[in-house]
Amino acid sequence: MRDCMFYVADTNMAEAFKGFLSRPQFHQSLGCGAFEFDSLQDIARAEGKTDGGLWRHAGGLCKGYLQTHRKLVVCLDRDFGGSPGQAKIRLDIEGQLVAVGWQPGDFKVLVIDPELEQWIWQPNINVDQALGHKGNMSLRLELQASGDWPAGQAKPTNPKEVLESIVKKNLRGNRSSALYSKITSKVSVNNCQDGEFQALRQQLQVWFP
Repeated sequence: MRDCMFYVADTNMAEAFKGFLSRPQFHQSLGCGAFEFDSLQDIARAEGKTDGGLWRHAGGLCKGYLQTHRKLVVCLDRDFGGSPGQAKIRLDIEGQLVAVGWQPGDFKVLVIDPELEQWIWQPNINVDQALGHKGNMSLRLELQASGDWPAGQAKPTNPKEVLESIVKKNLRGNRSSALYSKITSKVSVNNCQDGEFQALRQQLQVWFP
């Protein structure tokens, strides 16, 4: 049996998890004990279903991992067409997982509000470099000047839209999924203050003390 399966909504999210979990001694930055992770065996995504499909079909999609993994993390965005809200999404998925045989203590459901880009944005030179920023001031200061990242706020007001705008401007719209792992493999884990990311860290600390 493998330690933990990370079942996510799409390729971008898979790359973000891959970046965080493929660092040397990644468990130390997460504050948990060591556990085995292989991106080929321990990350899966909802092929063709994305966030809404994962919300509706998480039980069936994750049932098979009862035979291969001890623990399970399911992760998706709150912001999708027809979303019933963060609390309802979480409750629905938890119910599905229990119904197919997962024990409540063996899985964690993360619903990022509003979306994955919450985990990407940090005032960090690695973010600036990955996004092709070459201005005289940092990307955060430039976005503050434009009103997209208000002073004192941890993230831009519209994290996904701002990311897409920067990619279009600096990278000619080449927003490959690898961009996410490029950023998450280097940014500070401690500076990601999103509630769902912190919940993930806490759960891994419980599972792998």
